[in-house]
Amino acid sequence: MLLIALVACAFLVGLSIGRGSTCAVTAAKEVVFKRHGTMLIGFVLAASAAGLVTYPLGWLSGSTFHVTADVPVSAALVVGAVLIGVGAVINDACLLGTLARIGQGEIHFLALPVGLALGFGIADQQAILAAGVPIENPHAMPSLAGGLIVAVFGGLLIAGWWYLGRQRKVRPDARTWSRGVMVVMGVCGALLFGLEPHWSYPDAVHAAVARNRMDLHLDIRALAIALALVAGSVCSAALSGAFVLQKPTFALIGRSILGGAVMAFGGTLIPGGNDSLLLAAIPSGTLSGLAAYGIMTVTVPAVLWLSHARRSPALFPAR
Repeated sequence: MLLIALVACAFLVGLSIGRGSTCAVTAAKEVVFKRHGTMLIGFVLAASAAGLVTYPLGWLSGSTFHVTADVPVSAALVVGAVLIGVGAVINDACLLGTLARIGQGEIHFLALPVGLALGFGIADQQAILAAGVPIENPHAMPSLAGGLIVAVFGGLLIAGWWYLGRQRKVRPDARTWSRGVMVVMGVCGALLFGLEPHWSYPDAVHAAVARNRMDLHLDIRALAIALALVAGSVCSAALSGAFVLQKPTFALIGRSILGGAVMAFGGTLIPGGNDSLLLAAIPSGTLSGLAAYGIMTVTVPAVLWLSHARRSPALFPAR
């Protein structure tokens, strides 16, 4: 029954990713080239909805529902967040955004797990690429501080919902996806991380690399969840008419492999990726999750802007 619930949640997350997208690179392009951050506010909706699920279920179920532990905010975490951002730009999609793009027919992104495996294989052999020791989350049990955090998530959800509704009226070019899509993504993502903390495909790749082999008995749950995610994304693209099978090229495959390796280095230092940061670490009220996601969110548009500026010298005319 648990596996059925996890697969159902994964399908809904995949469907939501295809409809709304939580891709940090796509959001950064919106900021850099369109000068507005509608999608970033959508991320706030998803994280807030996840927070409103994580805390109450964590308090009611005790240790049955996982609340993400914190890690020290250190130089390693900063470097890790920057590397995840750089890797996402190289790949042209973050970890969650990759699923949406696969669902739309860009099958060269299937090479990303290969890059992740190479990166994790190298990182695990380097003591310098180790994350900080986890700190017990003080909000895992009911507390006044935890209640205040839940109230903040509720306020952010209401504010984000109102803002996106207003943007759809005043900006004709604003994204037209339903605000409810991001809420569904947040709720289902929180359930996935709470019931199966290591459900994400980067975690599954990392576990297989650590064992030096695939283990069908151990990996069947992760495989089922990954397939459900992709199925949801493909279904979303098909329903919206966005599915167009694209022939992969060696250049695109190489970018995904390199980007995956760089993101693996970063994910080892944090630990985690943009998926776990947005739907687990931040909803669990961790300072490290908020810091890492903020740094990654700044890194991606900065790298995009710099690369665009290099291709467009007119942006910086000689004095």
